[in-house]
Amino acid sequence: MSRTAAVLPATAQSPSAPSVQVYLLSPFRVFVNDRVVDDWPPGKGKPIFKYLATHRSQPVPRDVLMDVFWPGAGPEAARNNLNVAVYGLRKALAKADPEAAFVLFRQGCYQLNPALQMWIDAEAFIDHLHRAQVAEQRGDEASAIADYQVAQALYRNALLEEDRYDDWPVAQRRSLQADVVRVLQRLCAHHFDAGDFEACVGVCMRMLELDRCDEDAHRRLMRCYSRMGHAHLALRQYHFCVDALARELKLIPGPQTVALFQAIRQRQPA
Repeated sequence: MSRTAAVLPATAQSPSAPSVQVYLLSPFRVFVNDRVVDDWPPGKGKPIFKYLATHRSQPVPRDVLMDVFWPGAGPEAARNNLNVAVYGLRKALAKADPEAAFVLFRQGCYQLNPALQMWIDAEAFIDHLHRAQVAEQRGDEASAIADYQVAQALYRNALLEEDRYDDWPVAQRRSLQADVVRVLQRLCAHHFDAGDFEACVGVCMRMLELDRCDEDAHRRLMRCYSRMGHAHLALRQYHFCVDALARELKLIPGPQTVALFQAIRQRQPA
C-alpha cells in the first residue's frame, strides 16, 4: 500500500466477478459476495492474502513471498511451503465462490485477480485523501473537507494492527499514519477557523489517540476549551500534555505550549 499507488488494480474489474471487501484499517476481515471469510487455512495463507491485498498495483514475484514469509528456509523448502500455503488460501476463498479465480500465478508472480470487484478500505482512504488534495488545489474547500471527513472515517486503526510484530507492513503502516495525521490536521484547522470548537475537539482527541505526545493537538485543544469558556479544561489539558511528554519521551513542553498555558491561566485571549 505504498504512496506510489500500490493501491490500484492493474486492470479493469469485471461486473460479473465476485465482490470482495477487505478491511485493513480495522480488525482484518474479508467479505466475498457479502459473506465473511472466516475459515482461513492454517499457516501462511492468510498473511499471504494480506500481502497481496496491500500490493495490488503489480504482481508479486514468487521469490519475494518466499523471502518475506520463509526467510530462513532453503529455496526448495520455501517454494514448497509457498505452494502449500497458496493452495490452502485458494481452497478457503473457493468456499465463498467455487467458480471464481481469486489468486493468479503468471510468469513467476502471484496476484489477486484484477478482475475481482474488490474494495479495500486502505485504498479508499488514499483515494479520498488524493481527491481532497486535488479539490484544495482548485480552491474547492467544501469538496476537500468532505473527502477529508470520509478519509478520517475510513481510518479506524493502523494498517493491519494485529500484525504489529511483523516487519513487512511497517513501512506502509507508517506512510498511512503520516497521511491520517495530515487529514486530521487539515480538519482540525478547518473546524477551528470556522469556530466549530466542539468538532475541533473531537478531531484533536483522535490525533491524541494516534500520538499522545502531539503538542500541536494539545495546544489546539487548550485553545478550543478556552474559547468555549472552559479554562479549567484547557489547564487540565496542559497537564495531560506534561504527563504524556514526561512518561513517553522524558521531555517537557515547548515554549509555545508553556506560553499558551500561562496566557490561559491569566485569562488572556488564547
